[in-house]
Amino acid sequence: QQTVFGVALSGPAGNKCSGDQYIMSRIDFKAPKSTGHLPYDILVSGDRVYALAVKFRIAINFPDLSMMGSNSFMSIMCAPGAIEKALKEAARGTAAATSTQHS
Repeated sequence: QQTVFGVALSGPAGNKCSGDQYIMSRIDFKAPKSTGHLPYDILVSGDRVYALAVKFRIAINFPDLSMMGSNSFMSIMCAPGAIEKALKEAARGTAAATSTQHS
């Protein structure tokens, strides 16, 4: 059995880098907006959980994003690791994932 979950990240108090609002405010600055980037998808297949690598997912959804400068990958350098950690916590259902919402 397989189920896909959409995970919205509010960003825990101590780590704003994983919050959707923080990330999108830095990289989603062109029209049309890239709202389709959210939420992050995780696939649960039996007892295994799968998700696209965060850096890859951001790169394919924002192909015009430069590496350096304002509104660039460098402006969210802390985000991929924080997002990956939040997705793992959501998949495990740990207490640290209470700020992560499942839709």
